[in-house]
Amino acid sequence: MKKSILLLTFLLLSLSAFSQAVTSIYSFSVDNPRDVQTIVMAMSEHFESDFAKAGGAIVEIVDEHFNGSEESNLSFVYKFKDVQEMQDEYARTSRSDEVKKVQEIILPLVNENSQMLLKSLVGGKGIGKTGVTMVFVMKVKNPVSYLNAYIEFISTMEENGKSKLFTEYGLSEIFAGGQNDTGATHHAVIGALDMVSLVNGLDELFSSQEFRLFSSKVIGNREILSRKTVFTLASFNE
Repeated sequence: MKKSILLLTFLLLSLSAFSQAVTSIYSFSVDNPRDVQTIVMAMSEHFESDFAKAGGAIVEIVDEHFNGSEESNLSFVYKFKDVQEMQDEYARTSRSDEVKKVQEIILPLVNENSQMLLKSLVGGKGIGKTGVTMVFVMKVKNPVSYLNAYIEFISTMEENGKSKLFTEYGLSEIFAGGQNDTGATHHAVIGALDMVSLVNGLDELFSSQEFRLFSSKVIGNREILSRKTVFTLASFNE
């Protein structure tokens, strides 16, 4: 995490023309499952402080499963409403003693595998609080055409009440970084209350007329490189 600041300074300058929400993800491998609990406890204690509560980002700790050849099994997800908020937050925390204290606990327990910066394109909210998310890692040939098809798809899904199957859904562009899928350009996510809700919701969605129409419009334009599930262990500043 320490080496991220210089890279982010450059990236934030590049991103400054955009007003969309952005998400930064730091992914780690943690060998000992007990260390995951230590990390969650340390972050929970950190976010009880006034300094952490004053932060601009929504922060999530997620446990990665069924993620193929990726070595990461734990990620920190920072969600910002726009680039300015992200820039302000990194400036606020870069020399913070509060952050250094929690890093002294966490960094010896993890191996940092990757960093990723995502620019949100479009999304929506269903019902409930997300407990598990399916992430579709994709390579898109024509981003504009795909985005238009996706917007039409979720609009139709919402009109027909199928957004109630999920807690959230959205499409993001990979602005920088990534994990093992080096050719990836976009992430699509679908969140649900739990694994049962996710599987049942996806079964209903994939068999729907709305999804069949969407698939016919994007065939040949996108390649799904991988799918993975991430389980929310803790969330802060929501």
